[in-house]
Amino acid sequence: MKKIGLLVFSIFTIQLASAQTIKFGDNVNFGLKAGFNWTSINDEKRVEDSGVTPRPGFHVGGFTHFHLSENWALQPELMYSKEGAEYESANYNGKTDLNSVNLPILVQFMMGPGFRIETGPQFGLFTGTKFENSNNDETRKTDIQNGNVSWAFGLGYLTQSGFGVDVRYNMGLSNIYPKDVYPGQHARTRAGQLGFFYQFK
Repeated sequence: MKKIGLLVFSIFTIQLASAQTIKFGDNVNFGLKAGFNWTSINDEKRVEDSGVTPRPGFHVGGFTHFHLSENWALQPELMYSKEGAEYESANYNGKTDLNSVNLPILVQFMMGPGFRIETGPQFGLFTGTKFENSNNDETRKTDIQNGNVSWAFGLGYLTQSGFGVDVRYNMGLSNIYPKDVYPGQHARTRAGQLGFFYQFK
C-alpha cells in the first residue's frame, strides 16, 4: 500500500508541477483525473466452469492535452487503476485483484461546445496481482503476464471552468495468461469507467 500511495502521489505531483511551471501556449493543457472502474476478466475456461461477475475499483492520475486543430486533439494519460473480477461456482467463490499502471494514448474529436469522443490504445503494466478463494481462505499471487494491451472508446464533456466528466470502455486485446502456465487458455480484461477531471487552463 505504501508503494501504491507513493506512485499516486508522484503522478499528482508531476502533473501539478507541469501545469504550473511549463508553458507551451494555448495548444497544450495539463490535468488531473480520478474515477470509478467496473472491471471484469473474459476468461474462457472460468466462463464455462463458473459465473464471472464484474468487480468495482477506481483509477487516478493525470493527463496532457495537445490541441492539434479546431476539432482534433491528442491526450496521453498516466493512470493507476484498481481492476479485477469475481468468480462463483459450486466448488469455490473467489476474486482476482489487479493493480495496474496504464498509459492510454487517445485521439479526441471535439463536437461542439465541450463534447468530445475519444479512442486509442492503452498500454498497461501490472504492479500487483492477487487471487483469493473464500472457501478455504487461500490467498496467492495470480499468474498473470506483466503487461496488457487494450483499446479505449469514450465520450467526454469539458465545462468552461475546466471541470469535466467522461465515460469510457476499455477492451482488452492481449492474453493476460502466460502460455507456459495456462496452455490453450485465454483471458482478456474488460473495463467500464466513469471519470471526473480538471483541465488546467
